[in-house]
Amino acid sequence: MSFNMLMLMCVIAAPEPETNALPADPILLAHRGVVRYAPENTLPSFAVAIELGLSIELDVYQTRDEHLVIIHDKTVDRTTNGTGEVTEMTLAEIRKLDAGSWFDPRFAGEKVPTLEEVFKRIRERQRTPVTIALNMKVISPGIEENIVRLVEKYELFDQLFAFGQSSDSSRRFKQANPKLRTTVYLNDSEADQFAAALRDPLADCLWVRFIPNVEAMEQARKLGKQVWLALHIGENRPDIWNKARANKIDGICTDWPLACSIHWRLNTKSKDD
Repeated sequence: MSFNMLMLMCVIAAPEPETNALPADPILLAHRGVVRYAPENTLPSFAVAIELGLSIELDVYQTRDEHLVIIHDKTVDRTTNGTGEVTEMTLAEIRKLDAGSWFDPRFAGEKVPTLEEVFKRIRERQRTPVTIALNMKVISPGIEENIVRLVEKYELFDQLFAFGQSSDSSRRFKQANPKLRTTVYLNDSEADQFAAALRDPLADCLWVRFIPNVEAMEQARKLGKQVWLALHIGENRPDIWNKARANKIDGICTDWPLACSIHWRLNTKSKDD
């Protein structure tokens, strides 16, 4: 499928060019790209998100020959026409696979992208800087240094943070380059745990499964910490989006970024009328 054809599929749902133009609006992270319009974690899925002014969340693995590829599962079975564990395959083996047909025959022949291809596409297409949330799936030896090397090459430190990794992995990121932002994961809304996470030197960002209250968000902001919400990612939940927006969450990871953007835009206009 051509890029222009995919854009036509999204045009009805497209937000205004700058979806996060209002300072109060959280950044919208398109989960694995625009997964309702294109196969997840592929260049078309990311390219459309970037063209529409959305930020992106993506999943990274390292192949057996130490190349960085973007795919969600430990195996290629679900999202390609092949089988096998990603970390046990070479880049050449993975690149032979079809990563698009499972979603729709029009995407036949789409490849599993490399992290460098995604970075290059971002640099080529972003109108204003988009945020890149890099989900660390399996910590292979040397993966942190290899990621940092690419982030340095494309000068994306201000736009990217890594999450999902262990504390040891975060320390290796910081050793490779302290400018690489790392994240602490929180599944519990207990105030003590949130406060402890804010004090963690490895928590440039917090990845949370609950909506912190206004006071907690104010404390995070005072400390220069960003808070990213991953709650009901696959669901169309205006109630969650509105509460996160009201509490001034920094960003929301969702499968429905276009719907969220339109919901906020229409809601804002109705109040202004």
